[in-house]
Amino acid sequence: MPSLQLIFQIIAGLGPYFSVAILLAIFLGLFLPWGVTHPQKWLYFYIIGLSLLPFGGNDPDEGGSLYKQITWGLLYVLCFVSIIRSSKDTGAPKIHIPIELFLLYGFIFITIAWSDYKLSSFKRYVLLVGLLLIAILSSRLSMLDRSFAKIFNKPLAIFMLCGAAVAAAWPSLAFDTDGALRAFTSHKNTWGQFTLLCSILFFNNILARDNRKLYLPLLAASLVMLYMSKSATSMLAFAFCALLAYGFSSKNVAGKFIVLMSVLASAVAVLVYSVLHGALPFDSLIELVYKTTDKSSTLTGRTQLWQLMDAEIARHPWLGTGFGGFWVGQDGPSGAVGRRLDWGPPTQAHSGYIDGLNEIGAVGMVLYAIVMLCHIYRCFGLYEAGMKVHFLLHFSLIVGFLTNNYAESSLIQGTNMWWIITTCSIIEVYNRLRLHKSTQAKPPAARSGLQF
Repeated sequence: MPSLQLIFQIIAGLGPYFSVAILLAIFLGLFLPWGVTHPQKWLYFYIIGLSLLPFGGNDPDEGGSLYKQITWGLLYVLCFVSIIRSSKDTGAPKIHIPIELFLLYGFIFITIAWSDYKLSSFKRYVLLVGLLLIAILSSRLSMLDRSFAKIFNKPLAIFMLCGAAVAAAWPSLAFDTDGALRAFTSHKNTWGQFTLLCSILFFNNILARDNRKLYLPLLAASLVMLYMSKSATSMLAFAFCALLAYGFSSKNVAGKFIVLMSVLASAVAVLVYSVLHGALPFDSLIELVYKTTDKSSTLTGRTQLWQLMDAEIARHPWLGTGFGGFWVGQDGPSGAVGRRLDWGPPTQAHSGYIDGLNEIGAVGMVLYAIVMLCHIYRCFGLYEAGMKVHFLLHFSLIVGFLTNNYAESSLIQGTNMWWIITTCSIIEVYNRLRLHKSTQAKPPAARSGLQF
């Protein structure tokens, strides 16, 4: 009995989230046979839940926390078991990892060698690699009998409606001091990124003419909550995605004409303004955006942070500080940056591109750019192959991801919702296009990636 009492004291001392993780592990362990045979039922509920709820340890400052290791580690184990089981099914598609993504991950691993916090870097890298298990399982599920959208339609809708319920029932919890909606998440930007994903998905479902009576009200609700989050970057990202998706989805010339005329009108407006005022209109446009979104000219303190990060990057421009070795708390290298700000302390650079350049350097970012360019090229390959519904969703997701990373950091973050979705999208598009080519009259394409 004393030993049992000691165990309970240790668990209680670790905190309530640790206890939740243990109970979750026990629950899923008891129902593991059901879990590994029906991964489509729980995969994205688990992912979105960990990405939004506090016990997921999704704060970048908790890169190697015990909470994160247990909750995400359990997910990776479940994905691995499901992959092994499904690989025995002769009808299951073989999933390959694009060689350029493999090279990026290989370089990221090498950067751990010069990280000042190698253990923290290694833990974060393990989380990053575990994400590949999610992407492999997600791609296999999507290519069997479901589209990528159908896998996470329901989880997104349910979590979004839960957020609306929390906002209605406990406004003091759901809204921060500035009146921005954060629902049950820790920050308004987290909720903004989530509702951006919801809005993109529901908008694409409407364009695909998939149950519009359901997705029209869901889209309206997601847009309202996106606006209430006051996340200007996410709102701008959705505007880009919606405009491009509408143009590409149009079966007649009218839709494409609208997009083309919007681009031409913008170009003509810039030209006219420049001729009349002798300067480009970007400063005026930026000021207008600030007034419209009720933001300061410093982007809520981001510009000061970015200037400090520029000085850090200049010290190691080519190879970076090492993956996961910068934002490790106030005792680490990020502490000096935080102490020079009049707000914070920050746990990220609030720009995925700046964080990426700082940690993996110009060499790593070139590899990352290659991964993105290859993915975009393959997305258009889906369009050329007649798979326009798949093209619209995956192209919208990558546009949203690239735009959102301007002022939010989700680039190469192993447990970030947007990086998870983007990695799943990269691997699925690669394999969907590969499968399409292999089913044509031509001989199967030569193997150019890792197979699972």
